[in-house]
Amino acid sequence: MRPLILFIILFAWVSACAPASKKHRKRYRKAHPVEQSTKKTKPSKPKFTSQQKTPVLRGSVKTSLLPTILNKRDQTLMILIDAGKYLVGEKILSDRGTLDQKKSPFVNLAAFYIDRTEITVTQFRKYQLRYNEKPFTNGKDCPNCPAMGINWIQASKYCLWAGKRLPREEEWEAAARGVSNFSYPWGEMFLPQHSNLHGEKDGHLFAAPVGSFLSGASASGLVDMAGNVWEWVDDKKSDRPQPDTRIVKGGGWTSDKNQARISFRNHVDLKMNNPTFGFRCAKSLAQKR
Repeated sequence: MRPLILFIILFAWVSACAPASKKHRKRYRKAHPVEQSTKKTKPSKPKFTSQQKTPVLRGSVKTSLLPTILNKRDQTLMILIDAGKYLVGEKILSDRGTLDQKKSPFVNLAAFYIDRTEITVTQFRKYQLRYNEKPFTNGKDCPNCPAMGINWIQASKYCLWAGKRLPREEEWEAAARGVSNFSYPWGEMFLPQHSNLHGEKDGHLFAAPVGSFLSGASASGLVDMAGNVWEWVDDKKSDRPQPDTRIVKGGGWTSDKNQARISFRNHVDLKMNNPTFGFRCAKSLAQKR
């Protein structure tokens, strides 16, 4: 009897000390699948292509803002107008109603920069501290409105002070029209909500802050090339004999749709301080620095 009891005790002791079976170990490994997968594979960083890192903004206005420069003196954004052949003046149509390339006035221009917007009240005050826009805005402050009541002499001096110059008439038209040959900066058809012209239908009885009509921007990305204020150009070519006249382009807030056409030329006295007269500046590539 004693040998049998000793045998049972010995068997129980051996069973308790024996290692776990293979079947049991497999169950243990399956109990932690997340932990094991973490040890085997490390999370990799997402790889980006160059297009993902630097997405391209598409659209006529946004892409046209490249390349641009920021003029240091008055902090104006200036857009590059490429060298090329541009229509300047009244286009001549063929018998079919299409543009007659041979008879229409085209000119070759060197590349240049031009202000994206008209010179604002804030910018003009950097040059003339006492400038006051309230007589032209019904007594209201409008620092982002175009500088108004500016004659050709004042506009020329400001551009010179800022390290720029007034654009020539052919440069102004090239910037307003681009290579599109349109009659208006935005297209061939007049659209009343695309510019600040005569009347209140456009939402402005007087001058509007620059850039208020982005839908009327030119193909080059310039705004307010039609309406808001007439813009002086540095061109002495005139059909009139008076030596003291200059040309303003684009129409102002009191102008009609015909005066806002890119080809329209308004001859005025260079010393005239009309409330609807403003300007923007240009810069040759040699002047860039």
